[in-house]
Amino acid sequence: MIAAIAGAASASLAQPSEIRSEPVQGGNIKILPDSPIEGFSNADQLLDALEKADADLRALQANIRYTRDFALAGDTQVRQGTLWFQDATDKANPKGPRKRRFAINFESLTFGDRSEDKQQIYNFDGEWLVERYPQEHRLVKRQVVPPGESFDPLKIGEGPLPIPIGQKKADILSRYDATLLPPEDGFEEMPAARMKELTDMSQGCVQLLLKPRAERAETDDFKEIRLWYRSLPDANGKRGPLLPRIAKTVNQADDISVVQLINVKINDKVTINNAVFDTSVPPSGWDVVVQPYRGGPEADGEPATPQVTPAGTTRAVDPAGRTQGPESPAPKPSPAQAPKNEPK
Repeated sequence: MIAAIAGAASASLAQPSEIRSEPVQGGNIKILPDSPIEGFSNADQLLDALEKADADLRALQANIRYTRDFALAGDTQVRQGTLWFQDATDKANPKGPRKRRFAINFESLTFGDRSEDKQQIYNFDGEWLVERYPQEHRLVKRQVVPPGESFDPLKIGEGPLPIPIGQKKADILSRYDATLLPPEDGFEEMPAARMKELTDMSQGCVQLLLKPRAERAETDDFKEIRLWYRSLPDANGKRGPLLPRIAKTVNQADDISVVQLINVKINDKVTINNAVFDTSVPPSGWDVVVQPYRGGPEADGEPATPQVTPAGTTRAVDPAGRTQGPESPAPKPSPAQAPKNEPK
């Protein structure tokens, strides 16, 4: 079965004698001289469409499955749960700050042949990113952007999950080369059952392959990023905006991560309890680490040191998370602040 599916995927790829590359806004768009894929003839057209895909997106909810294959250990972890995304930006004020926030509640973990109910929760309110481990009564709260500035929680290479919505083409091409590919390409190295599941799920999607530009190849977190988008039909059955369905990354250690968004709902079909975006710290009974933003690895000549609140200690005052938004320069958390904010 592996050979059959891999062969079908390979046969669907264009077999051009030459792939032309044209410089566009700093990046290289590789144009495949093949028939259009879901209406797109090249990555340039797709990036234009993706930049506008969130124009009318106010809310999104989906079941999420996060699979990570560790290259060195040969282990596989699978987490499943629910994702919520909300854009509360004032669309009447296009020059105003964007207000985007998200929450993820992973409810189960499968590690090899062992499965268990294990919660891992992410909350982002526009300024603070919180990781909660309820069964362990442990919480890490990171201020990932300076107060008053903005941050895109879904920006490629900076947010905790590679599920970008409404990304600027110029921002993407300043860091990555982009290629339009058939949807079934990219699953060949996976176990047969998973490869078939993802190949089936990719039908009707359009795929964007991103690879770091040459000057970033050694420093980028990822060797490659693949993103699959599919339109969600509107109430009249017409093609709606492109929304992420699958994301696959290969990091510098050759670990492969795949994020699947299943049963995607948007806008009026979504009901969100604002409590899912809560970034407050429990008053007592938890091991808590709070890591304020310090502007870099060092501030005032001293390393940025996390504030630790032992379990059972009541916090009288907690730094209040404020809902800001993306689009201004969004600094990544410094190494002194936190490790990479990616689900483990």
